[in-house]
Amino acid sequence: QQLFQNRATIFHLIFMSLLAINSTTLACQNSDAIAQESPDKQNQQIAKGVVFCDLNGDGKYNAGDSAFVGIKVSNGKDIVKTDRGGRYELPISDGGCVFVIKPTGYRTPINQHQLPKFFYLHKPAGSPKLRFKGSPPSGPLPQSIDFPLYRENEPEEFKILLFGDPQPRNNKEVDYISHDVVEELIGDESAFGVTLGDIAFDNLSTFKTLNQSIALIGIPWYNVIGNHDINLDAKSRTEINETFEETYGPSYYSFDYGQVHFVVLDNIDWASPSEKNPRYRYEPRFGKQQLEFLKKDLSLIPKSQMLVLLMHVPIISVKDKSDFFELIKDRPYCVSVSGHTHDHRHLFLGKKEGFPGTKKHHHIVNVTVSGSWWSGALGDNQVPHSTMPDGAPNGYSIMSFDRDGYKLDFKAAGRPASEQLRIHLPSNIYTKKTEGVPIWVNVYNGSEESKVEYRIDRKEKWIELSKTIEPDPYFIELSKRDAGVDPKLPQPKNSYHLWKGTLPANIAPGAHLIEVKTTDRHGRIYIAHRSLRVTGKPIEK
Repeated sequence: QQLFQNRATIFHLIFMSLLAINSTTLACQNSDAIAQESPDKQNQQIAKGVVFCDLNGDGKYNAGDSAFVGIKVSNGKDIVKTDRGGRYELPISDGGCVFVIKPTGYRTPINQHQLPKFFYLHKPAGSPKLRFKGSPPSGPLPQSIDFPLYRENEPEEFKILLFGDPQPRNNKEVDYISHDVVEELIGDESAFGVTLGDIAFDNLSTFKTLNQSIALIGIPWYNVIGNHDINLDAKSRTEINETFEETYGPSYYSFDYGQVHFVVLDNIDWASPSEKNPRYRYEPRFGKQQLEFLKKDLSLIPKSQMLVLLMHVPIISVKDKSDFFELIKDRPYCVSVSGHTHDHRHLFLGKKEGFPGTKKHHHIVNVTVSGSWWSGALGDNQVPHSTMPDGAPNGYSIMSFDRDGYKLDFKAAGRPASEQLRIHLPSNIYTKKTEGVPIWVNVYNGSEESKVEYRIDRKEKWIELSKTIEPDPYFIELSKRDAGVDPKLPQPKNSYHLWKGTLPANIAPGAHLIEVKTTDRHGRIYIAHRSLRVTGKPIEK
């Protein structure tokens, strides 16, 4: 931790010195293209343009605007830096895209839905005809594709919001999202938010209405593509992202905020029918071109810089994860985040999982907004409780950054931020059956580095509970209680943040207080309470 702080401090001083330089020499001295010649493609042309500081806010490069030197621009494979005149050149083919890699201290334009506009889609004939509309014809390649930037204060300490799988089937479920999480976040001061894929549930018409809802929070919002966000009637890999790209832009890209480098990744590949699988289907894979982009992108940032990788499918399930691991194995200040599985987990990947680095890689499988796909009984807000199949509530995460690194906080939808765990045991116990009565604790954001203890009536010593990987009995009971509700809860799955133990013998009759304390990997303590009544006679039915 001290090593990180020292390196981060040095990086911060260097970075702040760069910011003090005149904007026309923001990042480096001259054109320093690292682009390699791309293979010949149909109708390949050269995209040209300027990256500039838009002083009057009109989005156009005018005589009074300052051109930026050394800003990175990419076509999804190659990366170049702008020259002394703020200019870049990149090969682009029909169906391609060019985008600016946002530098620290600046923002790109934001549209009416708070979506960053940092890209240009070159689709002269538009998207092919699919069930959900893609891009209209863009026409001939413009003579100059310019990217405006605007000065923005980006502090060293900041936080972001992480939404896993909102996944609405229709606008009724978009309203669930609005009432369950958006309303409580109005006015939130996070730097930006990210949806970690499955923005929709195959019905891509919900992109627009969900964007409108999330925009009410009032912060910029980035989006990762998920397996339910693709054009399922596509016949090739190049067609599956058409609607996503028109709405959100390229499916993988990078940007800087504060002292952190963020990379949004697309691990939703497309497989054609085969004898074994006679239909089109998605497969979790990055692909060679995207990994080539990532390799070049990472070569342009120091290894001491904090790196956050955002994707949809957890990295342990991605087919080319070994190639991905090779690119990040020597980066000690790196964390990756995904969604997809509708549970919440902290994975520390080492040699056993195929990660070749000397330090384990931290991968977070993020809590989902939709929980168990908007199932279960309705709450007071007329939204299903949608408890996830690992027993944790639905919700979102808050990721904070400072000189010491990062922290992740779990926020249960519609509940106070202090609610971080649930105690599960009978409410009433007959004295003769006290010994061996199980106590279960689901620590929503717990990990293998957490410690969980309990005590009775604040008098007894703390008793440590044992971590276990199995279904949460609370969720099993909840499923039985909601058996007649449609849609019904899914089957329970193993919880990776569950602890258990047993109560001691001979607890005196009367009311007692069960107190549970958990200490997380950062030394932060959270406490929950539960009352228990011990009776001297069998419990009345």
